[in-house]
Amino acid sequence: MSPEGAQAVAEPVFRKARPEDGARMYELVKEMGGLELNTAYFYVLFCIDFADTCVVAEVEGKLAGFVLGHRPPERPDAVFVWQVGVAPFMRKQGMARRLLEAFLEQNPDARWLEASVTPSNTASRKLFRSVARDHGVNCEVGDFMLAEHFPDGHEPEELFRIGPFEKS
Repeated sequence: MSPEGAQAVAEPVFRKARPEDGARMYELVKEMGGLELNTAYFYVLFCIDFADTCVVAEVEGKLAGFVLGHRPPERPDAVFVWQVGVAPFMRKQGMARRLLEAFLEQNPDARWLEASVTPSNTASRKLFRSVARDHGVNCEVGDFMLAEHFPDGHEPEELFRIGPFEKS
């Protein structure tokens, strides 16, 4: 039995991104706060040019979350997570983790999962380390984007490199 006042949420459906998802992602990031908001054009472009490495979760037609990713040209055996967004109504339900698992399933030939994470982003750091732990693979963390690379006081971004995963 669910706690009083809690509403049951339908099971999410995970799928590859489509162009029309870009605007929904943009609006979700604006609503959420906490994530770096890119332009609407950026989200639409990612859903077109990188649809194979982007995952959307929907619950009853509503955007529940997404992962934006791409294949780094210099590391084609890796899939890079650009951004993970979870709708407020899906928080505290393991959605970010489920999105990453769907992301890995959608990219079965990737040997490495990569992401850049700021030192202050404790939740993302725990999330990526838990993926490595649960898959029984390494999680290496190293310098990636230094603070001086940014013109606006942005924190440095460390590269999380998780794997190697077995190729399918």
